[in-house]
Amino acid sequence: MITDSTRRIGAGALIATGVLHLVLAPEYLGEQAYIGVLFILGGLTAAAIGARLWTRDDASAWIAGALVAVGMAVGFVLSRTVGLPGFHESEWELSGLISVVLELGVAGIAAAALRAPRHHGAVTA
Repeated sequence: MITDSTRRIGAGALIATGVLHLVLAPEYLGEQAYIGVLFILGGLTAAAIGARLWTRDDASAWIAGALVAVGMAVGFVLSRTVGLPGFHESEWELSGLISVVLELGVAGIAAAALRAPRHHGAVTA
């Protein structure tokens, strides 16, 4: 089991990347609508999972949070390298790099949380 502080750092990073995607969504809706929609869906999902992890250590939420975070990081890298359908950016914006750092941090903390021993049920002496 990871500490509450570590869990909250991971949850906070997931919430932060979710909020960042929601703030940037209008810009991307204007550039390529489906990218903007993905920003909204990813942002809402990340924030919701982060809120759950803020209050409890939940293996399912860690898995979902890691998948969302890694998916968003991969999407950013692909959009700057090989491009996405109808969308190819050449600039590696600071907001995107910050988001990737947060997302990879979430994935790392999720991996640690999922490897940690879990306590099920009451402990007896």
